[in-house]
Amino acid sequence: MSIMDLEKVVNKAKKAAQGSHTPCGPITWVWGKEDLKALVKAIHESSEVVMDLETTGLDEYAEAGGDTNGGYPARIVLAALPLPGADRAEAGAYDWRTFDGEQPMTYLVPLSHPASPLLGAWRKVMAIIGREIIRSGKPFVNANIKFDARWVFAQTGVDLSDRIEWDTTVSSQLVDTEARTRLKIRAARDFGIEEWDDFDLGTPGAAERVDLIQLGEYAARDTYYTWKIEQEHRDQMFLAGDEEPFDSDDIQMARLGKVATYVAMPTVRTLTKVEQRGFLLDVDWVHAKIEEMDALRLKACEDILGLYGTAPAPAPAKDGVTTAATSKWFQGFVSQAIEAGDLRVTARTDSGNAQWNKAVLIAQQRQGSPAADALLRHRDATKTLEFLRSWLELRDPDNVIHATYNVGFVKTGRLSSSNPNVQQISARLKPAFIPRPGHVLLDLDYSQVELRVAAFISRSAPMIEAFQRGDDLHRLLAAKIAGKAPEDVTSLERKRAKAGNFGLLYGMSPGGFQSYAATAYDVSLTLAEAQAVHSAFFEMWDGMRQWHERSKRRAYERGYVTSPIGRTQWLSDLYSKSSFKASHAERNALNSPVQGFGSDLMQMAAASIMGTLPGYPLPRVEGAHVVATVHDEICIEVPEGRWQEILVECKRRMEDVNTFLRPLDCQMDVPIVAGPSAGTRWGVHDLHDEDDPLPQV
Repeated sequence: MSIMDLEKVVNKAKKAAQGSHTPCGPITWVWGKEDLKALVKAIHESSEVVMDLETTGLDEYAEAGGDTNGGYPARIVLAALPLPGADRAEAGAYDWRTFDGEQPMTYLVPLSHPASPLLGAWRKVMAIIGREIIRSGKPFVNANIKFDARWVFAQTGVDLSDRIEWDTTVSSQLVDTEARTRLKIRAARDFGIEEWDDFDLGTPGAAERVDLIQLGEYAARDTYYTWKIEQEHRDQMFLAGDEEPFDSDDIQMARLGKVATYVAMPTVRTLTKVEQRGFLLDVDWVHAKIEEMDALRLKACEDILGLYGTAPAPAPAKDGVTTAATSKWFQGFVSQAIEAGDLRVTARTDSGNAQWNKAVLIAQQRQGSPAADALLRHRDATKTLEFLRSWLELRDPDNVIHATYNVGFVKTGRLSSSNPNVQQISARLKPAFIPRPGHVLLDLDYSQVELRVAAFISRSAPMIEAFQRGDDLHRLLAAKIAGKAPEDVTSLERKRAKAGNFGLLYGMSPGGFQSYAATAYDVSLTLAEAQAVHSAFFEMWDGMRQWHERSKRRAYERGYVTSPIGRTQWLSDLYSKSSFKASHAERNALNSPVQGFGSDLMQMAAASIMGTLPGYPLPRVEGAHVVATVHDEICIEVPEGRWQEILVECKRRMEDVNTFLRPLDCQMDVPIVAGPSAGTRWGVHDLHDEDDPLPQV
């Protein structure tokens, strides 16, 4: 861009926006050194920093010509920063109520946009802004805030994670689990405005193709309403010092304020650190596994095509055959298998079509069906290959995978993840991930945490007492079913009881449990045997049936359920005319408080290890870096010379849950136990297994 063209852009911006009062408040553009100095001064004088970035795509490590960003290298196109005025109260107290009616100045910083005068120094400018946010000590606020923090870290090396204060996407989910959390939709609903255009910014490179002034105004509106929503949520969740709760809704929102303060926002800070550090991928191991799985896929494909000799020609696919149930080839293959007696229709969809899902095929594979066996082998190999190949595409230039953990997307409060989905990595594929040189990996997982939480919530005295004694609950239930002493229970009997304890916890019918035991635990039961386990479960754990009935009744009365710390899930489908939706909501009334609370315990434990949990009496565990969380498991990268002491300390913190829970007005009388392991690969416990005695440190 020529000097003359640049002057035109600047003059246009000054005329259109400089000092003007738009629907989202006044705007100031940062065009050069003096403007940047003014921005730095404003950051230090503000009460908080709201910052949103427009980027070339979703991958902050993308290189030119790569696939992840549509060929566009990772660049930060523009930064928008609404900066509310002077400190909100004396002595640094955080009182958002002082801002009634105020529209903060929004600073717009053009960075890698072709029309930006800062184009040649955009990384340096972004680093200056990031460092000043840290130096100012001011809270950092945004919607989906981890995204912006990750980009700043990847492109400048500045770590904003400790300054993260509030994520409006997460608070939106806390306030209403059934409401859509997208910013534009929320702003339109809460403030009576029309949704605004987004210029299709989801398309790679789009932000650099949009007119700079229009992009800036769009970003200013985004960040302004993010700030407005933050104020709204804080006003709902936190009472002023002289205010008293007016009704039960006030009390419940105050509990959600504590969940936000002590669970949700610390989790965002923790996971930002997790995502930024990432998990090292053993590329050679992955390539070797791809060769192995490809051979298995080809063998399964040959077996499928050769089963009946007259199979229809396969539909076009990379491997020569597709096992998608909707494909013409698959339907023809199934027809032949049924005619040959190798497959049977045992389940149908609501529309009456035959079901050929994993559970159906596994059941028939166990009965010796060659068709089901070949289909399952092909599907398994194909899915595994998809996982492995995606990891090679997702790695950064240093072979590190930076998965995204989704906070506030699962209604119960549990985490989900993407790119890749860490929650779905099987035990056989975990060894693909290794520690950095000079480090080892610790695995700590909560033992039977859902059962322990359910015992606490249900107040089932026999179950609580069994956990307090340190008994094996699966062995106890197996003994009752078999009518023998616990010490005489076989491994198969214990496995059957384990399926019962976990499967019947949320009110599963005998028939549903029969299917669950087969799919999840490879345990074949007749309906009569499933009924026997069902009866024994509720006889053994007195109080469980009463808890089921009580929870459902309260859910129908209130329309929502709460966890022991006050996390709320709304269940409008309870009143649905659809029996399927209503029964699903009933199950959620039981499992949501249990799964949500169990997840909260793990998240608070991880936050204590990483030093992001407010009020926790101990500092972060020096040298410990959480690199993955999977349901009830935390994986931690630590220096190899200190793994024993860190393992012991992390186990202690994970089990000391009542210290986490004290600010939330909750104390557990059921012990929480973490199983510690250590190894040279994820899932490989070659240094320490959880059954080994703890290291002496």
